[in-house]
Amino acid sequence: MRLLNKAKKEVIGENAETACSFLSRTRGLMLSKPRDLVLVSPREDIASSTIHMLFMLYPIDVIWLDSEKKVVDLQRNVKPFNPLKPKTWRTYKPKKPAKYVIELGAGVMGETEVGDEISLYTDSPEALH
Repeated sequence: MRLLNKAKKEVIGENAETACSFLSRTRGLMLSKPRDLVLVSPREDIASSTIHMLFMLYPIDVIWLDSEKKVVDLQRNVKPFNPLKPKTWRTYKPKKPAKYVIELGAGVMGETEVGDEISLYTDSPEALH
């Protein structure tokens, strides 16, 4: 899937995968090599779009989108879980309800900011439901 920040006219991801099931969203990027992932929640709310960094191996940028694909919140350079650093023992949730959570390698989101519209281009539209 290609991810485009329409407001900034910049590509923020070329080959993002999708995670729609409960299990695939829970697993997310745990124990994986760096890649881009779009988590699709079953509903637009805060609880189902909350993420954790348990068993993550690298820092990521996180973008939360509402059902209109507008950025409602973002976090840059979220550190991976480290058992020796209690500050990494937490979850991250958006300030407003979100339907989509985009996880990217740290530094990849560019100049993205709250209010920007992100296009999710895929050959398989059902992948986003």
